[in-house]
Amino acid sequence: MKFLTTVTGSYPRKDVQKDTLRKSSVSDEDALEMIKWAVKEQSDLGLDIITDGEGYRENMYWFYQLRTEGVDAENKKYKHFSTGGSMDNVDLSKTHGTKGFGIECAVIKDEIKNLNTKLFEKWKTARNNTPKHIQVKQTITGPHMLARFSVNERTDLYPDDKALAMAYANIIIEELEKVCNEGCDYIQFDEPVWTENINEANWGADVLNYIIEKFPGVKFNLHICGGNAHRKRGYFGRYTDMIPAFKKLKIDEIHLEHCSLHYTMTDIFEDWDFKGSLSAGVVDQRIDNTENVENVEKYTQPLLKYFKPEKILLTSECGFGHVPIEITRSKLKKLVEAAEILRKKY
Repeated sequence: MKFLTTVTGSYPRKDVQKDTLRKSSVSDEDALEMIKWAVKEQSDLGLDIITDGEGYRENMYWFYQLRTEGVDAENKKYKHFSTGGSMDNVDLSKTHGTKGFGIECAVIKDEIKNLNTKLFEKWKTARNNTPKHIQVKQTITGPHMLARFSVNERTDLYPDDKALAMAYANIIIEELEKVCNEGCDYIQFDEPVWTENINEANWGADVLNYIIEKFPGVKFNLHICGGNAHRKRGYFGRYTDMIPAFKKLKIDEIHLEHCSLHYTMTDIFEDWDFKGSLSAGVVDQRIDNTENVENVEKYTQPLLKYFKPEKILLTSECGFGHVPIEITRSKLKKLVEAAEILRKKY
């Protein structure tokens, strides 16, 4: 099918949160109810590919760290980051106003093992409550971000960030095995911190490939954004600086920002002959205004130089977890409408 529509991953919680970056923990029962609500929302909007909404997460990294042995995600420690991404031609007035940032991170205290997110129950609930004609992909935060957002106090076990990421990769493999055993065959990794430190993308690709090789027959998508804390882009490393890493990836689909970038995303395909599918951000979830059909078509047209309509997926640049629900619905309705028009036109 041409111009499939999808979401990046996160969907707003039904109950408005005061702080969408540090949501409260929920019980297993509440998590499953959140999923049932989120998949009905997305299905009713007419999307072709949906997720479980991720509403049960505290955020995209603590959710995993809080449920991993050897990681102390309760007594966090402050970590400063001096971004390794390019800031050329970036208007800092539209960012957090700094080339670096700092956050509280979980602390590595012992051997990393026994991740227990019960993602298999979450995916099964999403699948069982979604019409059969709609695909359900399972999203999971990638090992690079989990390692980067950790304070490593066990360098005797994990001497560098790649070793730490490999440890996270091993527990992710165990968790994904359970998900795939339930019938899931479509996995999306989220690695926004590649754009925070482009120098690590090369080994980040090696770690992802290590996971992917364990799951023959499963479709893998990689989503790389510029961060989306409180609807503001946090990182500015260019995709064009990651081409060596892209060329190594054994993925079936790449999900990239597009419509609001300060450079031309499609330039990467001048040097990367990617045979998979492109999931492109033609909707900007950071702004309140809803894009019209003409906007979506304008952002879609350049993609046709490199991909057939059957290989193009239309989506937002990042998730909607920080976005008010009515704005989310409005943007996704317009996305679906635009896709229907594009299918007839092309």
